[in-house]
Amino acid sequence: MNLPVRSPSSRRLVLLAATLALAACQPRTATDVHVESIAESTAPASPPATQGAHAITGTAAYRERIKMPPGGSLRVQLLDNLLADTPNAMIADKTFKDVAGPPYAFSLPFDPARLRPNGQYGLHASLSGPDGELWFVSDTRVPVDPERNLPVEILMVRVPGPGEATAANATHWQCGDTRVSATFDPKSESATLSVNGRRLTLPLVRSASGARYADEQGNEFWTKGESGTLALVGEEKSQCTPAEGPSPWDAARARNIAFRAVGNEPGWLVEVGHGETPPLHAQLDFGARNIDIAQTQPIKDGLGFTGQTANGTQVELHIENTRCQDPMSGAVFEASARLSAGGKTYHGCGAFLDR
Repeated sequence: MNLPVRSPSSRRLVLLAATLALAACQPRTATDVHVESIAESTAPASPPATQGAHAITGTAAYRERIKMPPGGSLRVQLLDNLLADTPNAMIADKTFKDVAGPPYAFSLPFDPARLRPNGQYGLHASLSGPDGELWFVSDTRVPVDPERNLPVEILMVRVPGPGEATAANATHWQCGDTRVSATFDPKSESATLSVNGRRLTLPLVRSASGARYADEQGNEFWTKGESGTLALVGEEKSQCTPAEGPSPWDAARARNIAFRAVGNEPGWLVEVGHGETPPLHAQLDFGARNIDIAQTQPIKDGLGFTGQTANGTQVELHIENTRCQDPMSGAVFEASARLSAGGKTYHGCGAFLDR
């Protein structure tokens, strides 16, 4: 029997197929897998973030709708609360440059050897513009347990720039029936509340969570993210939620009103401007009557103002610097007021807004 004669090229193809079949039966080595993974990679790997028990990860953000200019920097610090105001308070400090935009992710490495048993620690964050000007800062230290390695969220507030009003940095809260404005001062670690026309400054105190401000008299404002509580001496504790815009008292102060008072049954209010002969405006009987006097005179006996409307209605406002509590809401004011107009008298509570 005559066998077919194979050409040299055919013999080479058969030999190559046999070689490939034999290679497929061989076990793959770690080197083979590594080389293959490199070949299949289409993009360079991003640098790994600092992880593990020796770093704190989280985000920092702010509520204001403000766009930061390019080239800003975020600084995050880990502090020992029990060693505050001492050189040993700083556990870790890192600045992240050229941050893109909120929320700002961070990973803060720290030396675990510097932690003390049963220590209390907090995070502080600050955001600066490209020229180094401070734009946002955390108004309180955010509690953190470095050893647990749980993500942390830091809320920052706007730092007023030169010439900006402090009120621009205020946050507004609805606490029960009362609208409250809170302005935080990170330097003095305090919060100034505007409640029914009166101002109250509370120092920051330690808390297990959130930001707690309280004084020795028993006044307290405690925020935890998007909720909070307000407890004022002589009033019931109320729950607080973020609100849009200031209270009528703060709005009146912005309009340059010096004194404001309100009352019930029937509902009424009066506002007095500045000056030796200030203007007076009143809304009476749930707004059914409006009274305006361009210029008033101080009353002869006591504190208050008197004058006549354009149609000859005599008006007198008597003010006493005594504690006044609204019988319906229970809100406490710094002054009591009595308004007489056209033979009818109205009683209520008020505050001096220029103090």
